[in-house]
Amino acid sequence: MTPQAPVIFAEPDRPFWGFGEVFATIGVFLASLFLIVIALRPWLGVDVQRGSWTVVEEAVAYALAFGALKVLFSRYDQPLLTSLAWKPSPFPAQALVITGFVLAAVVVLLEFALQTPEVHTPFEKLLSDPVSRVTIAIFGVSAAPVVEELLFRGFLQPLLISSLGVLPGILTTASIFGALHLAQNAALWQSFVLITVVGFVLGVIRHVSGSTKASAIVHIAYNTLPFFALLVQTPPKPS
Repeated sequence: MTPQAPVIFAEPDRPFWGFGEVFATIGVFLASLFLIVIALRPWLGVDVQRGSWTVVEEAVAYALAFGALKVLFSRYDQPLLTSLAWKPSPFPAQALVITGFVLAAVVVLLEFALQTPEVHTPFEKLLSDPVSRVTIAIFGVSAAPVVEELLFRGFLQPLLISSLGVLPGILTTASIFGALHLAQNAALWQSFVLITVVGFVLGVIRHVSGSTKASAIVHIAYNTLPFFALLVQTPPKPS
C-alpha cells in the first residue's frame, strides 16, 4: 500500500516586507489618531466619552494606515490584500464559525478559572448611550476583527515567524495583540492572558490555513457573543 502524502494547507510565509514597513504603518496610525484628537475633537466639539466617536476615530486612523501600507507595498509591485493572505480558506466556513463560538466559551471558563475580578473598565465608559452601544457592537463584529486579522495575522505574524520561527512568531504576535488590548480592560493581567490565548488560536488558524480570511471568520464568530451581550445588558451609569 502506497503511503499518502501529508496534507499541506499553506505554503510557508515568505514576507517581502520588513520591520521598516511595520514601524512606518504604526507611525501613520498613531499620527492619525493624534491629529484627530488634537484637531478634530475641539473643532467638532464632540463628547469624547461617546463610544460612537471612538469608532469613527479608529476607523479613520485604520483607513489612513492601510492607505500608507498600500503605498509601501506598491514599491514592491505587490497587491495589498493578497499579500496579507486575504484569500479563501481550505476549511469550511461553518467549521470556522463553530470554532469561534467554542473559543468564546473556553475563554469564559478560563475567565472564571483565573478569578478575573469584576471591575469597571475604560471600555465600559464608552457604552453609556444606546447609539454608542449599537455602533461599537456592529463595528466589533464586522470591520474591527477583519482589520485586526489583516494587521496582526496578515502583516505582523509572517514577519515574526520568518524571524523567530513558527511557534515563537505566533506567540509573540499573540502577546502583542493581548498587550494592546490591556488599556481597554483596566490593565488586568487576566485579560492579557485571555486575549493572548485568543490571539494564539487565531494565529495558529492563520498559519495552518494560510488565510487571514479564515482567522477573520473565527474572530468575528468569537466577537459575536460578547458584543451581542452589549446590546442586551443594562448600560453603565456615567461616573
